[in-house]
Amino acid sequence: MLLLASLSTAFVACKREDPQILALTAKASQADEAAQQLRQAWSEQFRRLGLAGVGDLRFAADPLLLTEDQKQALEARLRIEKDTSRQGLLREILQKDAELRALNDHLVELKAALPAPEIARPNDSHYGLALRFLKSHGLSDAEARKALSRVIISERLAPGFEVYHFYANGGYGTWVSQGMASIAPRSLARQNPNPLIGERDQAVAVGRQLQRDLQALESQKLDIEQEIAAIQAERALVLEGQARLQSENAEQLARLNSLHYLVGVQDALERAGIIEVPLFGKDQSGRTWRDAAFTQNLDLRSGRTILIRAQDLGLRHIAKVSVVPGSYTQGEHYRLSLSTDRQTATVELLSLPRFKNDKVVFAVAE
Repeated sequence: MLLLASLSTAFVACKREDPQILALTAKASQADEAAQQLRQAWSEQFRRLGLAGVGDLRFAADPLLLTEDQKQALEARLRIEKDTSRQGLLREILQKDAELRALNDHLVELKAALPAPEIARPNDSHYGLALRFLKSHGLSDAEARKALSRVIISERLAPGFEVYHFYANGGYGTWVSQGMASIAPRSLARQNPNPLIGERDQAVAVGRQLQRDLQALESQKLDIEQEIAAIQAERALVLEGQARLQSENAEQLARLNSLHYLVGVQDALERAGIIEVPLFGKDQSGRTWRDAAFTQNLDLRSGRTILIRAQDLGLRHIAKVSVVPGSYTQGEHYRLSLSTDRQTATVELLSLPRFKNDKVVFAVAE
């Protein structure tokens, strides 16, 4: 019943129940349905490609399937894509391509069992094509028109429609499918006759082309936005690197212009091996004199005095402060003064270039 209903609404006609013509008509109906399914599936696939931002693939008009190179390119994109929603779209595109391929193979199989259709051109009519076909098979004009009186003929054809002719045992049948046209035969039949049909179809074709152009522009826009985002990210990395270099330069400059010093109790410093106090000669660095020990810094660009407090060292008072190494001379390189209560000692640096980026120990004795 479904097949008969389809035949009556889709411009198929064969009132004479010839088995061979009925079989071909049924296959044509199946092929038409398969073509519609393929067209719908591809429309959805094209929408997915647009949503996924894939605008650099080029497809032939038929069968609209991915080539191996294109599949590999999409699989490569899938591997590097970080956006999970776009990953899902790319994965769905690759999965749906297999379904498209199966639908296309099914359509090809059905069409292989059918005679080659005629492709309708502007101003063609179904009746005229059918009449010409029958005459080409040896029927007279009267015989051909009589045969056509027993079939349902489409009143209108759109350029690109596929018109099938079936002729067997003196009987004739026909089927019209959408083919490469922009409208299905059923949809065309529901429209009122329009004397400007040619102009309408041309306008529809222009509209479809404009839509494709718009999709291409949107894809290019997405590519440009992605390039801008990449440039902005790269710029941010460059600025971050510059800031890091500036910070490192500032730290290095501060280090080069600073005195690195250590304040401690003389006995403890001797026991730790940081300084040595010989019986004769000047105090000097010891065996454990290391850069890591000098945790205090004085930027000589903004300061030149160091304040030493007895309480910070756990001492009751300050009796003496020794500057190590002993090559530094009081009165020439620095000036040392003790408070009257012996609780603080102030070291004033006199020769600043002498102390730049140098290490000095201030050993305090009680």
